[in-house]
Amino acid sequence: MAKKCIPGLFCIDNMLLFLVIVILILLLYVMQRQNTVTIVQPQQTEQTEQIPNRSVSTRLDPINDPYSPPMSAAGVYFPPDSGDIRGVPINMRTRGMFSQYEQVGILTRSGNGSADNILPLLGRQVMTGRNKWQYYTMTSGSNLNTKLPIRVNGRDSTDEYGCDEITSRDNVYVAGYNDVFTATVYNKNSFQYIPV
Repeated sequence: MAKKCIPGLFCIDNMLLFLVIVILILLLYVMQRQNTVTIVQPQQTEQTEQIPNRSVSTRLDPINDPYSPPMSAAGVYFPPDSGDIRGVPINMRTRGMFSQYEQVGILTRSGNGSADNILPLLGRQVMTGRNKWQYYTMTSGSNLNTKLPIRVNGRDSTDEYGCDEITSRDNVYVAGYNDVFTATVYNKNSFQYIPV
């Protein structure tokens, strides 16, 4: 028995409806593929350029940086920006942080009339409010500047507690030279008031 359509309406058979939908989907697919632009990146060839080996000085470079302290870490590495997952860190400084080493003067050899041997005097204050300092000097005249400890009045000035502050015309013992040097300390820069 054939289907009869109501007069004035357009009848669509189920099979015809299915075929129209499939054809529309295929047309949309073909149009989408034509509109898609494929960009092909050119292959990059790896070029290895020889970078000149220059000595770059950082605060973590104890060989090339004269202001890096001569401290031995004994193979221990603990990144300063990493937190301890176990809880509160130990051995925290409670009396202020260490200041940076800076050149505070020069050392000249006392004996033998040899004024040609001038060494830098590098130091930092151990704690604010105390006159205890840590000092060291460096060898001169070679490519490898070695940091040398200084003894002031028989005390090692590189230890944890430091030594008394060195003033001009003080005699200090430099370990690498096995000799006594005379210190000349620079004048300190004081705070100045700048009115607005």
